[in-house]
Amino acid sequence: MVRTEAEVKVGQSSAGDEAVRRSAGFWLLSRLFLEVPTAARLAELRDALAGSTGDGALLHAAAVEALRDPDATAVAFTRHLCLGDAGAGEPLPFESHVREGRLPGENTEHVAAFMAEAGYELVAPEATSPDHLGAELRFMALLCHDEAEAWRAGDATAALAGLALQKAFLRKHPGQWAAAYCRGLAERAGDGYVRTIATVAATTITEELAVIDELSRGAAAAHRNAMAPAA
Repeated sequence: MVRTEAEVKVGQSSAGDEAVRRSAGFWLLSRLFLEVPTAARLAELRDALAGSTGDGALLHAAAVEALRDPDATAVAFTRHLCLGDAGAGEPLPFESHVREGRLPGENTEHVAAFMAEAGYELVAPEATSPDHLGAELRFMALLCHDEAEAWRAGDATAALAGLALQKAFLRKHPGQWAAAYCRGLAERAGDGYVRTIATVAATTITEELAVIDELSRGAAAAHRNAMAPAA
């Protein structure tokens, strides 16, 4: 059955809102892995997530705790995410370093090419490589934002193409390494803030991959039904 124009618009609005949610989540995570947690940034995170539930509440609590000694938190963040423990063989938050044991590597080139083909040459200037976890999360945030804008414009074809890009990138890159890396980081980290951002990132990447898989199938089917001629 062909849906009415009003029903199609409601469905597109809901899909757009969902894309905005994913974009905001990936953007926040990208910042958490790219920015050293200074007192000012921790206070910003605490205030922004006040009253949150779920993962937001976990991050809020971690920021509150970290503000008791922000210098110690910054040191722990730098040690794990910027320097690593070479003697212990601790991987750094770069796809090529985790998957290939080197930096740069083949995955550095593959990620850079994927981003360029999608129209993004430099998604995170503060990252030292395009396959930094923060840069890959930032790229996901941008793809979700593009999808949301397409839904707002009523361009279902572009929105579905955006979903397909998200699915492909997440499956080929962050989905291959980031969740496992973050789980390992959470186990290694003695600092509560680092442990929390790693735990939340691992959960988010795993869950959003499943969400995007389901959305891409459902949105495509809904679009086909909406465009089908009346019987």
